[in-house]
Amino acid sequence: MSKQKAKTVADLRSEYDLACPQCSQAETLSIVVSCTAILSIEGTDVQGDHDWDDTSCCFCDLCGHNGTVGEFRISSGKAMQS
Repeated sequence: MSKQKAKTVADLRSEYDLACPQCSQAETLSIVVSCTAILSIEGTDVQGDHDWDDTSCCFCDLCGHNGTVGEFRISSGKAMQS
């Protein structure tokens, strides 16, 4: 029998300090990000990295609650922890 490493279970609470303040879900959140794209007749071509911060729009993929990333931040005292 081979030894297997225990898989670390992480969610948005531990990785980003984020959870839904409505339902406390912390597996997936949708965030509106900013990025640079070149627009041409052929369409858009995203360039470089993307950006988001506490003022970015955020949406809970489970219950539909929406607000800003800052409102989903656990350390702000607004998001519930389970």
